Amino acid sequence: MPNRQKISVEEKVEYVRAYLRGEITQGCISKAVGVSLASVQMWIKRYEAEGADGFYTHKGNRSYAPKTKTMAVLDYLNGKASQLDICRKYKIRSKYQLQSWIKVYNAHGDFNSRKHSGGGSYMSKARSTTQEERLQLTFTSVILCVRLKHTFIITTTNIPSLP
Repeated sequence: MPNRQKISVEEKVEYVRAYLRGEITQGCISKAVGVSLASVQMWIKRYEAEGADGFYTHKGNRSYAPKTKTMAVLDYLNGKASQLDICRKYKIRSKYQLQSWIKVYNAHGDFNSRKHSGGGSYMSKARSTTQEERLQLTFTSVILCVRLKHTFIITTTNIPSLP
């Protein structure tokens, strides 16, 4: 496969602007520059969301405030716009980023957790058991122990979950 020439930011911007003015098709840009149609479509989306600045490289990953993440996810979940439109509105580079936020929101409902603020444990707290539940588990263990003729220690490590 031949080496690809790097396309300058100025060229990308000019091609995208020509496309938006209706002067050229995405397919023509793809052939003229020697990139995939998907790349051209990505340029257009990026330009529409961020303007020419979207083509300049940034150091490190972008970070978004928890409030921005929540607003973007809620807009999508409430059916206000498509994922692509929400990415444009909130200047999110990739719909996959939005999709990962949706998964986090649906699982935890919170972007302020330690995981999303730089590390630490992000597991949900376990449910506390009542004294009655602990006694029920012990009682079940003893019954299983007697029925199966095992020692209590072996039985308690193999307790089936209670309904």
